[in-house]
Amino acid sequence: MRGILIVGDGMADRPLQELGFKTPIEAANAQAMNRLAYRGALGLLDPIAPGVVPGSDAANLALLGYDPGLACGGRGSFEAVGVGLDVREGDLAFRCNFVAVDDDLCLVDERAGRVCDVDAKVLGECVGQVRLKVHSDVELFFKQSLGFKAALVLRGEGLSSNVSMSLPSVGGLAAAVRPLDDSFEAKRTAGVLNEFVELSNQVLNVHPVNVRRRVANLMPANAVLPWGGGSCGLPGLVSFGVKYGLSASCVAAVGLVKGIGLLCGMDVVDVLGATGERDTDTLAKAEAVLSAFRGGRDFVYVHVEAADEASHDGDVVGKVGVIKKIDLLLGRILDCVDLSDTVIVLVPDHATSCVSRRHLCDAVPICFAGGNVVSDGVTVFSERSAHMGGLNHIRGIDVMPMLLRYMGRI
Repeated sequence: MRGILIVGDGMADRPLQELGFKTPIEAANAQAMNRLAYRGALGLLDPIAPGVVPGSDAANLALLGYDPGLACGGRGSFEAVGVGLDVREGDLAFRCNFVAVDDDLCLVDERAGRVCDVDAKVLGECVGQVRLKVHSDVELFFKQSLGFKAALVLRGEGLSSNVSMSLPSVGGLAAAVRPLDDSFEAKRTAGVLNEFVELSNQVLNVHPVNVRRRVANLMPANAVLPWGGGSCGLPGLVSFGVKYGLSASCVAAVGLVKGIGLLCGMDVVDVLGATGERDTDTLAKAEAVLSAFRGGRDFVYVHVEAADEASHDGDVVGKVGVIKKIDLLLGRILDCVDLSDTVIVLVPDHATSCVSRRHLCDAVPICFAGGNVVSDGVTVFSERSAHMGGLNHIRGIDVMPMLLRYMGRI
């Protein structure tokens, strides 16, 4: 018996006026998702717990059966490992955004107008050459991953994760990392990060790519902001294979999820055309899943980021379009596997609002189908229909034990 966990990042939402008070999932009229619902059982899932707004790091860890509290140390280590940076014991790792700032280093846009991947790669190579001057004994390791996303690792003595690690609001000062205690290490680390932000602005502000972008009336990506830092070293995750007795592959585009997969000991598959954005090739991801099964894997973790990105942009039409592309992925898989020997789980890792452009604490729909799953008679996959499902209300941490049971592994 094989298992597939399909995660539509931020796919769930609330009813929207511009969609006739349907949710984006309902508006997508997703035939493959409804086909899965017809064959399976639905319920509502709290990724962490009722009333808790989950980050993608905590939510995805929970869905894989790991303690979501491991994310409390910050997502930086997962991001850095996922983009291919070497993270060692004692290092500090951060997720980074290319951003647009004004002449006073005040934040104008936290994604630099969604700078394209081609431009961001060139700018990332430039930032990778930055060396600290005031804190010259601290080494920097930087890598751009997808579009505005990147990761940073600090290596040196006297560093602390006890510094402020949130992106400032638009209009806030970019180089404003604060120590959260009075220790020398926290003050030194805040100084290192603020120096890095200022140096990134100096080299990027005059870079030919940004000169060209301004001429074309595009927003410059003229600074890099670290956030979501991780505690010193790597989170200790028991190997997925040891934990569950399953050989696993991870099919994802974004660094965070790749990092989770790698640190769980999964085979992480790089998929040509998987971008993490609205243009991502979900059919190529479906083929990667099928290829993993042909290669002997018995569990595949598939993550699609783009619905969350559309939500953060308030792009309702784009979000509906991404959900339709996830439906194509699911449809391709359903056409090629036998649900008598394969269990499929479909779930968003959290809800993201196209109105507030933020993650929500709402419960999200989840569907199990195949294997030993008994159909509950619900024939539509959506936030609304999940209230009528036979699975009732579960947590993210419950998903893997239930999946194993439906696979006959317990």
